[in-house]
Amino acid sequence: MTHESIRDLLEAYARSRDPQYFAADATLEQVPLGRVLRGRAAIGAMFRTFYLETFADPVERILSVAVDDARGLGVVESVFRGRHVHEALGVAITGSQVEIPMVGVYELENGLIGCGRLYFDVASLLGELRRNAHSSPDRADGRGGPST
Repeated sequence: MTHESIRDLLEAYARSRDPQYFAADATLEQVPLGRVLRGRAAIGAMFRTFYLETFADPVERILSVAVDDARGLGVVESVFRGRHVHEALGVAITGSQVEIPMVGVYELENGLIGCGRLYFDVASLLGELRRNAHSSPDRADGRGGPST
């Protein structure tokens, strides 16, 4: 694949999160969760859950795409933003807006993604969800949440 074709494929995938950009037997590892998804169907199910069910009004802003065409590698840096509307990682619905910086590293084979690794800071995400789950405007100090 050429530099341009890799960049085009990764940008199209990053904008759509369509699992059709993955090979039928591809793997996608969510590194901070220690979870490996195997096959296009499993990858598509995770995308539906994350981008369409767990968060409403999802927007992913692509910050940069880097390509190593000699090795068939691509890296996508993005920021995902959405409103938490379904239980995630053991945290009940908060309705809060979250912002998650993400990096994906992708190995391409025969014009498709054969292997991907997603990196994001799960501790910050959980902290943001939990902090917002406990906040309310009734604190005497004006910070929200119950006063102690």
